[in-house]
Amino acid sequence: MNLKKCFGQNVQKYRKYRNLTQEKLAELVGVDVTSISAVETGKYFPSADNLARIVEVLQVQFSDLFEFDSLMANEEMFNDIVEMLTSFKGDKKRLNAVRNFVKTLI
Repeated sequence: MNLKKCFGQNVQKYRKYRNLTQEKLAELVGVDVTSISAVETGKYFPSADNLARIVEVLQVQFSDLFEFDSLMANEEMFNDIVEMLTSFKGDKKRLNAVRNFVKTLI
């Protein structure tokens, strides 16, 4: 799942939590309903101004809309971890620190 889709799912989740329709959220944010739909389906991100209004209307923190771990499948998380570890390739000190940390979890 890509970043825009995860972001859109969070917007939708908080909109529904506040018992708002897409139409009502659009009205409160000052955009048309197709804009809200496009954000929720991951077609595009809102502008900075619209993002600030969405945060205000939904009564959430910016970080709430960018929290994606709960939306990622196990395989995606695994691949994300592998990608991070790959970036440490050649850095024996960091790899050793990560290995020691992982050992404490197992």
